[in-house]
Amino acid sequence: MNSISFNTSFTHLLLLKIALVVSINTAIAGGGNIELNRFTEVDTSSAHNDNGGYYNASNFPNSSAFATLQTDGSIMAWGDSSYGGTAPAGNGYTKIYSSAYAFAATKADGSIKAWGASYAGGTGAPADSGYIKIYSTLIAFTAIKADGSIKMWGGSGHGDTSAPSNGIYTKVYSNAFAFAALKADGSITAWGDSNKGGSNAPAGSGYTKIYSASSAFAALKADGSIKAWGDSSYGGTGAPSTGVYTKIYSTAHAFAALKADGSITAWGASSYGGTTPSGSGYTKIYSNDGAFAALKTDGSIKVWGNSNTGGVNAPAGSGYTKIYSTGSAFAVIKTDGSIKAWGDSNKGGANAPSGNDYTKIYSTASAFAALKTDGSIKVWGNASAGGTGAPVGNGYTKIYSAQSAFVAIKANGSITAWGSSSVGGTTPAPNLTNTTGADQIVVIGSAITGITFHNSGGSIASCTVAPTLPAGLSIDSATCTISGTPTE
Repeated sequence: MNSISFNTSFTHLLLLKIALVVSINTAIAGGGNIELNRFTEVDTSSAHNDNGGYYNASNFPNSSAFATLQTDGSIMAWGDSSYGGTAPAGNGYTKIYSSAYAFAATKADGSIKAWGASYAGGTGAPADSGYIKIYSTLIAFTAIKADGSIKMWGGSGHGDTSAPSNGIYTKVYSNAFAFAALKADGSITAWGDSNKGGSNAPAGSGYTKIYSASSAFAALKADGSIKAWGDSSYGGTGAPSTGVYTKIYSTAHAFAALKADGSITAWGASSYGGTTPSGSGYTKIYSNDGAFAALKTDGSIKVWGNSNTGGVNAPAGSGYTKIYSTGSAFAVIKTDGSIKAWGDSNKGGANAPSGNDYTKIYSTASAFAALKTDGSIKVWGNASAGGTGAPVGNGYTKIYSAQSAFVAIKANGSITAWGSSSVGGTTPAPNLTNTTGADQIVVIGSAITGITFHNSGGSIASCTVAPTLPAGLSIDSATCTISGTPTE
């Protein structure tokens, strides 16, 4: 139900002008029109599915809260308040970034506001402006300016200490415990946990991109050669010394590099994907925490890695178009929109929905949610992490996730959340302020039939006006209609 407050102002002349500024507080089970703009740069689903490996994402998704920009640049947040579930005041924010337990938002001038767990970067953000992008490890942030300078804050040992104080960098990469930055000449500087990629970056220049496992890095040169560093148990050693590679993918413990002919070389922990598969003709590699799955040009699938997390028992046949993952399972869509799943049966590897017309799959750490062409949703996997409780009906256009909760959005901005209530699985009560209604002009002494605010966010609970309306006018608290004959 919506509670609507009108702030009125007027001029004591021949005309009475009422300017309406509307504040809406929505508490509708199942949503309400909240005109959402966008969520964080990285959420749990995008980290798993859009980066060639969870640790290749530019930010760690917040595990326990959601934050989203509204159309006026204010922020709405919900979930665990200790980890960012309570939003900062004010508006004018343009982007939101995350670590595992905190958020950081930038304004148009490049200033930064951070909130959430202090040990994870929720405090200590730089006070100046001019920052254009923010990156994160598990519990630390690095912000880069247009001039290539960088500032860090958050958990010591995860990138906040031993960071470079000078230099001109073009891009920053991260794993769980360390950062690595590229300069324009392709040289690399690393900092953070010295045992997990924060030191011993390769010398020289010409590197074009850096990839990440949880505790190691691998850098690709323009000539297709690779150098790796970090924890040897996570792929920090063993990278191929010869060959021309085009892209690198990762699990938490291993890397897999793709050549132009579609052949693959893998290294790292053998039980987590570090063993090279045979054959060629692979076009793309997908991964979860412990296994890889590669697609061929005909849409057939090859898997390797941990047998408990999808390294075996991939579906036979061809015609598959994209593979998605939770931390321990895979799901794949065919050209006809049908779905197959495999891996840990408790975390999305079993009970995929039947039928077809599915267009995209999203994930928490242990559950999947699939969107159909009509905007309806089917879920499966861990019940406490969003594997049950999806909204009924259709019209949903996109789904976001935290570690154990989903939130689905419709084209009109209405949202529904489900999953663990402690980490954002309860639909929030948004607070929209400074929504200006059209000015209304009425003649003193002349009756008006009604000035009404048209609400699009659910049924109205009550309406109030401050300051008091002029004599002769009243408001219907049930309909938010102002009527009467103004006398002053």
